[in-house]
Amino acid sequence: MSRLLVLDASAAMEIVLCRPGAETVLALLAEASWVGAPELYCSEIANALWKHVRAGDFSAEDAHGFLRSALDLVDEFVPARELVSEAMTAAIAHAHPVYDAMYAITAVRHGATVCTFDKRLKKLLEAMLIPSL
Repeated sequence: MSRLLVLDASAAMEIVLCRPGAETVLALLAEASWVGAPELYCSEIANALWKHVRAGDFSAEDAHGFLRSALDLVDEFVPARELVSEAMTAAIAHAHPVYDAMYAITAVRHGATVCTFDKRLKKLLEAMLIPSL
């Protein structure tokens, strides 16, 4: 069964850093006919990798390789300008940060399921009746 999938940064990091959830996310991606993310994803991935470089977990060169790998997981990045007003409305309504609402609104717009390991984002998705994995 193919599905439309919104990939968040936490799920992508499982793959690029070979964490325990990587196999699950890879299986979901293999079933997906489309993988999207708000363009915010790019900054979130880069920031997470920057933290690892600062902590001495790996080199800047490795971080750039991981960044390329994470970006390659997504078929389409949805521009923030197209999402931010609706995301802010959802964030206000649900007392939740706008950056998570960007993923939720991307899913709503595309009729997609969100793949995330972020517990707070999962709570927002549940409140908004958006499917998540």
